[in-house]
Amino acid sequence: MICGIILIGSMSSMAQIQEEQVETEKTYDLQSCIEYAIQNNPNLKSIKLQELGNQYKIEEIKSGLYPTVSGSGQYIYNYALAEQLLPGEILGQPGTTVPVKFGVSNMITGKIEAQQIIYNKALKTGIKAASASQDLLALQTFQTTEDLVYSLAQSYLQINLTEKQKGILNANLTRINKLLEIANIQFEEGLTKKLDLTQLQVNKTNLMTEMKSLEIGVNQQKNYIKFLMGLTPDAVLNLEPLDLGVESYPLVNDIILEQNTTLQLLNKQVELTQYEEENIVSGYYPTLAIFGNLGWQGQTASLFSTKDEYAIQGSMTGVLGLNLSVPIFDGFQKKNQLEQLRIKQSQHQLDKTYLKNSIALEYANANEKLTQNKGLLQMQETNVALAEDLYSVAKLSYQEGIAPLTELLNAETSLKESQTQYLTALLNLKLAELEHLKVSGQLAKIIREAGSN
Repeated sequence: MICGIILIGSMSSMAQIQEEQVETEKTYDLQSCIEYAIQNNPNLKSIKLQELGNQYKIEEIKSGLYPTVSGSGQYIYNYALAEQLLPGEILGQPGTTVPVKFGVSNMITGKIEAQQIIYNKALKTGIKAASASQDLLALQTFQTTEDLVYSLAQSYLQINLTEKQKGILNANLTRINKLLEIANIQFEEGLTKKLDLTQLQVNKTNLMTEMKSLEIGVNQQKNYIKFLMGLTPDAVLNLEPLDLGVESYPLVNDIILEQNTTLQLLNKQVELTQYEEENIVSGYYPTLAIFGNLGWQGQTASLFSTKDEYAIQGSMTGVLGLNLSVPIFDGFQKKNQLEQLRIKQSQHQLDKTYLKNSIALEYANANEKLTQNKGLLQMQETNVALAEDLYSVAKLSYQEGIAPLTELLNAETSLKESQTQYLTALLNLKLAELEHLKVSGQLAKIIREAGSN
């Protein structure tokens, strides 16, 4: 279909498009709108930032594989040293106890500590789960992109068909104005009733009112496209008409199930629950780490004295060791966590079955809608041709004075209605083709293939 052809071109250059400001004198086609929206839609940009933030989350988890090193220092001033009572015999004073202060007034320490994980199964599982979560976010970004492309193409089609409907109304207004000129002359000559002249004027007013309603609708649709593109409502946006006569893009005859983004998201969630199960099981495994520290401690009774007896007396300290943690009993906590997770996994399998059935239903309905709208469009094409012939005959008969004005007005109304119904059928067909493109997975495939180029 027309949208499929345009989307292939628009997505193929997506990766090279840079942010830009809308040029008020530039006319944007569907490709340009899609490219601009992908770069500037606030919702899509926010989801991309979430994906970027998760990359740093993964790096944060990976940091557990690296050694941790920390340093510390401390200064202590003992302004009141504690006293201990010692037997006087030690100091040559038998039969007494002598209070003695231990320690010095000033103490300085410095220490570097390091630790390295040797074995931690939960950490390794967490890294794998974090990587899978990045894939999940990437799928969510893609799904948002796919929905954005679909919504833009849908609105662009509606605007183009509305513009064509305005063209039909303009043509009808031109015909009405010519008929008014003829009717005014005939009224002055007494060949036309005042009622017929009034009826023409009423029809003209109705057409002008309908035209105004279409203009309001186009403006609202344009505002929605601006919203999708990340523009303000007061931005000027000129859109290029679509050539709706282009041969339809060949649609697939079956569902490309592996391209369905919603199903891919669910599959990724199933994968994440498997990692979650592995993480719970890893809680039964021991963890092993090596640690060590190196320190220095200095003491003096007078910190700033230059006397030798108050020189800082220091010594080095250091330890190396292994830290082993073995889980023994957790009150069946992990067992119950696993049972909950297995129920969740069963739900995911049921969700997959339901989703596949839902996709099949949507595809069947899209096929049915496509077939019905093709038939309706062919009927309306024939109907427009008949209405044009009828109008030509009625106009000629009226000009020759054979038929009354009411017959011509009825023919003109029938022509306008048949043309409107034709455009409605054409819009419904193009929207049905676009829906088929998405439901079948073909749209996702086009976007992925274009993004990989």
